[in-house]
Amino acid sequence: MRVALEDQVIVITGASRGIGRATALELAKGHARLALLGRDEAALTQAGRAAEALGAEVRCYGGDLRDHARSAAIAQEVQTAFGQVDALVNNAAVGKYGSFLDLGLEDWRQMLEVNVLGLVAVTRAFLPAMLARGSGHILNVSSVQGLRATATSSAYSATKFALMGLSQSLAQDVGARGIRVSVLCPGSVETDFDGFPGYLKPGAMLPEEVAEAIRDMLESAGRVHMSEVVLLPFGKRPTPGS
Repeated sequence: MRVALEDQVIVITGASRGIGRATALELAKGHARLALLGRDEAALTQAGRAAEALGAEVRCYGGDLRDHARSAAIAQEVQTAFGQVDALVNNAAVGKYGSFLDLGLEDWRQMLEVNVLGLVAVTRAFLPAMLARGSGHILNVSSVQGLRATATSSAYSATKFALMGLSQSLAQDVGARGIRVSVLCPGSVETDFDGFPGYLKPGAMLPEEVAEAIRDMLESAGRVHMSEVVLLPFGKRPTPGS
């Protein structure tokens, strides 16, 4: 069973570029109503205009996920503008690679504050209205680095492992109340994700391919639920660094 995206209100964090932007455009094709969040307001506006050109109703909200008060304010603005939220795609993240001793505490702090605490704050801001309605979908974008870490990924992988545990626990907390919680773990994707050395590898997936998987997960319904999905380039095994 599939659920049409038309007129569904979907919030996407980190929507100004990469996977987030591609997801906005993919969902716009289904005429979803989109609330796009991002730090780079100029790039976010461009992404919003591109989504509008595909037939979506779009509103853009600039802000940093480390500003929890701003996240709460955005949730209220979205609720006022759209009347409801059907799905939240937690895509925003930052990351740095380096050996354990090369990464400073500030690097760790930034990744933890955005990838974990920022995601928690956004989810806490949107979840109560979903619970009140008895329906909703929270889709967290993790990484294969959240399943098995590699050298130089200690801090980033730690945040993504945390996201996996959070997603699994939250799913059990709210599943009986009509809220779906999913997590997507992509392998290498052709983005400029904070300049990870070697991140743009031959055979890496396109952001648009990840966006298609996100749409598939959002459209799934009924008794079958895509709770955890690993996405890899065809023909590659889920090995570290893939």
